[in-house]
Amino acid sequence: MRGPIVGSRATGRVARGFAVLAFVLVGAVGAGASASPMPRLVGGGGHFQLEVDGRPFFVLAAQMHNSSAWPSTLPAFFRVAERLHVNTVQAPVYWETLEAEPGRFDFSGVDALIDGARAHHVRLALLWFGTWKNGAGHYVPLWMKRDPARYPRLLDADRQPLDGMSPFGTATLERDRSAFAALMGHLKAYDADRHTVIMVQVENEPGLLGTVRDHGAAADAAFAAAVPDAVLKATGRAPGTWGVVFGADAAEAFSAWAVSRYVESVAEAGRAVYPLPLYVNVWLRYRGLTHPGFEYPSGGGTANVLDIWKSQTHAIDVLGTDSYTESLAEFHAGVLPYQRRDNAPWLSESGITVASTRWTYDLLARGGIGASVFGVDDPGHDPAVAAHGLDNALFEPLLPVLLDRAAKGDVAALLQEPAVPSPTRAFGNWTVRGSFGAHWGEGDPPETPLDATNAGRALVARLDATHFLVAGRSVRVSFLPRSAAPGVHEVERVEEGIVDAQGCWRMTRLWNGDETDYGLALPAEGAVLRVEVTP
Repeated sequence: MRGPIVGSRATGRVARGFAVLAFVLVGAVGAGASASPMPRLVGGGGHFQLEVDGRPFFVLAAQMHNSSAWPSTLPAFFRVAERLHVNTVQAPVYWETLEAEPGRFDFSGVDALIDGARAHHVRLALLWFGTWKNGAGHYVPLWMKRDPARYPRLLDADRQPLDGMSPFGTATLERDRSAFAALMGHLKAYDADRHTVIMVQVENEPGLLGTVRDHGAAADAAFAAAVPDAVLKATGRAPGTWGVVFGADAAEAFSAWAVSRYVESVAEAGRAVYPLPLYVNVWLRYRGLTHPGFEYPSGGGTANVLDIWKSQTHAIDVLGTDSYTESLAEFHAGVLPYQRRDNAPWLSESGITVASTRWTYDLLARGGIGASVFGVDDPGHDPAVAAHGLDNALFEPLLPVLLDRAAKGDVAALLQEPAVPSPTRAFGNWTVRGSFGAHWGEGDPPETPLDATNAGRALVARLDATHFLVAGRSVRVSFLPRSAAPGVHEVERVEEGIVDAQGCWRMTRLWNGDETDYGLALPAEGAVLRVEVTP
């Protein structure tokens, strides 16, 4: 049976809604390779979408290891990316090799990345490893590192130089601006007709390590001066010097202002040349981390200084989150502060484990713009690569509908977590529940373990009052009536199927009897269901 993603019950206004969803699916599949609008982040007020080729796009990304963007290692990476069924790859651009000599740029590595992405039919997000990489200056060109008089190092409280550049180095900033603008100019010349590159990360986890703030002469003078008005407005503080306004947190707040305005200047230079979506990734302040400059980079876009960062970075479209945890509570503690009226949820990096498969479900349900796994070209990650690959292959044809419904708040993620009760979500007259380790005819286990080789997870999207789309694996999904009205309230029809290349629903079998009497048991290999319930 082949037809729209929704069922045949629809008439009138509801039928028109069904037609819209079918059109969304078909339109996304039929996108051509001709010139198209620039990728862009649209929306506001807490509701955002990334658009590519003029259509909503959710980034299913694989990021290579830091030293893998070389012709000798790219083939191995792309083999893993194919197994992951991603639509986007993330790859670094190294300042130290892009500008190995002052003012002379070598874009051959960038072209190899773009050509590789095109050959493997994926999009590309480039990561600018410029002044900062993991809170340090690892990728600053050697000719700059060897000239500290012109390009000053970061100084600690004892005035000792550290592995990092001062955010008050004006010559350093001008060089970074120039190099980044040259990169964006090359992307415009090489890729503007194809838009293989859809996003660019500006710096990498910027901030200061080894000190809470810079102690160079320019930094000391700025720290003793009045806090800028934009920072006061963003944080709701009265005027004064940094020490007076922020007290014990002054050094970190000061560093947040210094680093964010530096990164903003670099971003402005690139955006003026070629306005692709720009983002900054953040080394998070979570999992009990409390010491800036030592446990995480001081002045990075952490949650406690996020208002300062947003007040300074108008050329940056989004601050992304780098989350390396297998705990749902820790994940939410790190990521949820970035779901704001002025910032889209974006998981810019996560560890590649079986447990982290759940984060893609979470980001899809909350209307995020994408999720990424880092270091996929490590041969020790085979089970996780297989798990993420199964999910990405499951999601890819469903993304147009999932993005449409998530934008309206009509998608729920049901995720397995140790010792956490079965998650539920109310949709109108129905509550949807996810059970893990539940056996047919028995109650839900009071505690559900999380198997290291498997993690139950599902997405449930409400298409209208009586139709739902369910996708996932290793979970029993139950539809529980909430209505007290008289009459029968039941699941009327459950179809297992696929969305085909034309964006239409194709039923492969009908579920009933044992397959529906005690919830809908999604197998470990995954399944997609179209569910019809009574009003």
